[in-house]
Amino acid sequence: MKDRGSALVSVILVLLVLTIVGVGIAYFTSMEDRLSGNTRITKAGFYAADAGLRRAEFVLSGLSDLTGTCAPVTLTNLLQTGSTPTLAVPGGGYTAIPLDLTGLSTALCLTPLGIAQQKFYNVPVPVDAGTPVVDRATYSLYVRNNVDDPKGTATVDDDGIINVVSVGTVTLTAGTTLTRILEEQLLLTTGGAFGSSQKNLNAGGTGTAQKKGGH
Repeated sequence: MKDRGSALVSVILVLLVLTIVGVGIAYFTSMEDRLSGNTRITKAGFYAADAGLRRAEFVLSGLSDLTGTCAPVTLTNLLQTGSTPTLAVPGGGYTAIPLDLTGLSTALCLTPLGIAQQKFYNVPVPVDAGTPVVDRATYSLYVRNNVDDPKGTATVDDDGIINVVSVGTVTLTAGTTLTRILEEQLLLTTGGAFGSSQKNLNAGGTGTAQKKGGH
């Protein structure tokens, strides 16, 4: 009887240990899946914000190509649109406003450049046709004057430098959202032309381009 009782206790202990191990494996597997999902969503938010910055670079550089009946758009024009909603960027500085071209009378000139006369707010990130989309990604573009502008204000540019803020948003199927904010300072000539390309100047793609010539 003692041998049978000892065997029963041993079997129960083994089953208990196996149960604990199984529960632990299931828990850590679940945690790993959650961490992987969070990493994926965080990257998606970053890429959405980065896509917005690249679009802002294209738009601002294109505004300087306006000729003929369309006068070049100055940075002060962009800062004085009064577009809403405003954005208080973490870290301080002037309040940012949406990059808004809807009030500019340049539609016929913008179209040939591939620039839509739009307000860049909650713009869907383009995906290849036929690609299944699980999480919806958008970006919103904001502009604000740099605080180091010696004679400028929140709505008046004096040094040709403007800050572009891109907010990438990922909306999950459950309805929750995640946002990432990226800010890039661009040194532009009058009308929005690049002082120089940022290619091969800044590996992170978020910095001030080098200035060529004067104003």
